[in-house]
Amino acid sequence: MRADMHKVIVERPRWGGGRERHNRRANIPLRRPPNARVHACRAHRPQVFRRKSRAAASLAALASRPSVGRHLQRRLLGHQTQQRSAQPHQGSSEVQVAKIGGNWACFYVHPRSGLLWEVLPGPRSPSWREREAQKRAEACRWLNEETALLKLNGCWFECEMRPLPADERMRTYDSASRMLLNRREAERRYAKPVICVGKGQLSREELKRFGLTNSAFAEA
Repeated sequence: MRADMHKVIVERPRWGGGRERHNRRANIPLRRPPNARVHACRAHRPQVFRRKSRAAASLAALASRPSVGRHLQRRLLGHQTQQRSAQPHQGSSEVQVAKIGGNWACFYVHPRSGLLWEVLPGPRSPSWREREAQKRAEACRWLNEETALLKLNGCWFECEMRPLPADERMRTYDSASRMLLNRREAERRYAKPVICVGKGQLSREELKRFGLTNSAFAEA
């Protein structure tokens, strides 16, 4: 070992521009960005959706007609992907009883008549807002802008409501829920930015007049 080895400056070798994996990004020319191929693929996506919409429109025009098979055989030339997928089933006389399509199927072939029919929309499940509105309607009924009937712990009360201030950060005491509410919480509970400032339980005559019953005494 050399006596003046402590004077030798040792540096870490710098990465070059070779063919290694960590240097591939540096070898890309500036004229072609790295994501140029991705943009080229995205440019053709609307054309695919337009082709599918045109195919669905042509099938809708041929729905419930007995000569659907001849029209399809005449129009399926095989130069499109959707047409090539339907060509092997032209000469088949078998009727599939099992359901193969999913919820996105727009048309179906009737197993008895063999006609092409459009799928009718089924029952739609209620959304979160609709479920919240239905739950709110079961416990809150408005008589006018300042009076509402609220169901609290199974009993109906006539409550006097007052609007909240415009400041959303301010919390005000609510006599019905016994909580401090802001505008957003009040709208979620009463469908309006209001709070209850006074309440009184309904009598039997008032319950009968409004068509309400207390769930606490429903079994008695």
